[in-house]
Amino acid sequence: MIAKLLLEAAIFVSLLAVVSVGGLARAGDVAEYSSHPPMRPLPVPVKRDLAKGPTRFVDAARGSDEAAGTEKSPWKSLRHALRQLKPGDTLYLRGGTYYEKCFVSQSGSKGAPITIGSFPGELAIIDGALREFAESPATSWQPLENGADGEFVSTKTYFGADDHQVPRQFLPGSWEPMWGIEEERPLALGNFADSLVPLHGYRLAVDLRSQNEMWIGGKAGMRDTGIYCGPGLWFNRETDRIHIRLAHHRLAGLGERAYRGEQDPRKLPLIIAAGFGESVLRLSGVKHVKIQDLVLRGATGSPLMEVYGSQSVELDHVTAYGGFPSLLVNASKDFHVTNSAFRGNAAPWTGRAHMKYRGTASYQIILQNNQPLNENIEFANCEFTDDHDFAFLRHAKNLRFHHNFVDNFNDDGLETGPKLRAHTLFIFQNRIGPCLIPLTQHEIDKDDSPLDHDPAAGVFVYRNVFDMRGGVYGAPPSEPDPSGAFLHQEGHLASDHGSPTWSVMHIYHNTLLRQTPVFRDGYLFGLGSAGLRNTERDVFNNIFVQKNQVPGIGFVGMQQADNVREGGNLIWGYKEGPELKADPFAKFRSSKLFTDSRKRYEAGWTTHDKVADPRFVQLSEDDAFPIDLRLAVDSPAINHGQPIPASWPDPLREMDKDQPDSGALPGGAEAWTVGLDGRIPLSGSWNGEKASRK
Repeated sequence: MIAKLLLEAAIFVSLLAVVSVGGLARAGDVAEYSSHPPMRPLPVPVKRDLAKGPTRFVDAARGSDEAAGTEKSPWKSLRHALRQLKPGDTLYLRGGTYYEKCFVSQSGSKGAPITIGSFPGELAIIDGALREFAESPATSWQPLENGADGEFVSTKTYFGADDHQVPRQFLPGSWEPMWGIEEERPLALGNFADSLVPLHGYRLAVDLRSQNEMWIGGKAGMRDTGIYCGPGLWFNRETDRIHIRLAHHRLAGLGERAYRGEQDPRKLPLIIAAGFGESVLRLSGVKHVKIQDLVLRGATGSPLMEVYGSQSVELDHVTAYGGFPSLLVNASKDFHVTNSAFRGNAAPWTGRAHMKYRGTASYQIILQNNQPLNENIEFANCEFTDDHDFAFLRHAKNLRFHHNFVDNFNDDGLETGPKLRAHTLFIFQNRIGPCLIPLTQHEIDKDDSPLDHDPAAGVFVYRNVFDMRGGVYGAPPSEPDPSGAFLHQEGHLASDHGSPTWSVMHIYHNTLLRQTPVFRDGYLFGLGSAGLRNTERDVFNNIFVQKNQVPGIGFVGMQQADNVREGGNLIWGYKEGPELKADPFAKFRSSKLFTDSRKRYEAGWTTHDKVADPRFVQLSEDDAFPIDLRLAVDSPAINHGQPIPASWPDPLREMDKDQPDSGALPGGAEAWTVGLDGRIPLSGSWNGEKASRK
């Protein structure tokens, strides 16, 4: 028992050891990790004042469920403690790990909520994983006889992990990624305990055991040779045992992303969960509940956190690791997530192809569409990073997504569509880094979208910075590529799956950066030409900047002018723009398509747009160099914009004097910050970001 407590204490200390000045953890602050340096800042305790109302206490290390639940005599288990709570109570979790899957079924009241969180200055972890792999790794694994080089198998069996529970993370009316291949569903997922870097959840043993790391034969190929996707786990349905392999990478071009850590799992504490269908934390049918200052981990192919049929629920300073999804919200109202961090299932060496075709194609956030519709949903000052797909947000009325940091999603970003009659999404003042498709839509049903819509409804995207220049890891190369170029694939700014009717979108006052041209060099990064059937779109007062090639006028395939209103946009190619000799819009303005566009927007497309250097305070051809997207005093973006309707929200309207300026930041404005406690600048770099970009 003492040995277990000492090991757990060592893990806990490793979480705190990476804290730098200001409380922000950095990947390089500690000289060595047994596994791999952390991708992102690790969670740290939050210091708050003690609650003034009734307090209850739970302590996994020294409590007892027969106790009184006081500070001196705490309860032991969360499952017991949560059932004892009454309106106005605060339940404090003393620092340590709670190996439980728990549910909140007690409600607070207006003015007297139930609050559940870590004791001030301590860090409590709710973990749905199998504790033996963290507490006693030396006795939890054994080498697999006749297995692959470095392959180990669990010493215990886990009967019931493959009991085919009905999943609760189906996308609404859509597909389930393992539909038709249920026997391949990854049933074991996890993380390194010291760094929280994810382990790959393998579908097939041939991949776990493979010596090949090339993408050969496409998504249907490699059934014989397999492809090694990095350190990971595979659940053997015949023996009910978990297999693991932590082999080093050989793939040229991975650079510092490659795994070079300990290869013997008996020497590493690991977070490993097995099974499917259970949430780690569930809130169902409750009102007026606050969850704060907690770490959650240990989910498999199920929601890490699930909120169903609830009202007035808040998550604050919560750090979530993994899950498919990390958060599932359904039929809930007045739900708020603030100052929280969601870390996904993509390790530094993990690409889109690994997850989509050989692992777990996870979403991080899903809003489902049971009735009543989700309403008054807010995500503010959060960090969402390192996963396959990001957020399925379409099913919400009055969703506010702001001051967030979104980065490194190797497939879809914000799923906002297709067109609905009455949904309203407000996406503003965020920093959105590399996603393969930052704005995306899916077709669910041929009859999914109405022809008409509420004029006040739609998706409002404004005052954001989209910096797509770093690209994402798409797929490994099919032949050696020491350059590592395959790690930096840029996709579309906005695209769809299945040709749905796109959301009605109002996109204004954003700053957007790319390296390479979008598909067919689509005008306004594709917003002026793609997905315009049976919908409406406004694109006003944005700055579009691209490194390679000045963004052109790509109306390829358009036979008629669709319902786009646009103007006040400033366009620039900072490598080739200075070499322009003529107006790149001139040919288009003499075309029939331009004449047709005046039927949709009186001035005609491109009339109020300009090709010019926006003159940011700092923007370099080297995308690793810090940037500053404030406008210089002589920027042509100042007073270049067009007036926008007063009914469209704009938090900087009063600051943007005279005629509107183009871009996210009006002239003279200071950049705001985003992320947990505002620790990440709107542009530039931050000390936890660099590790994910190398």
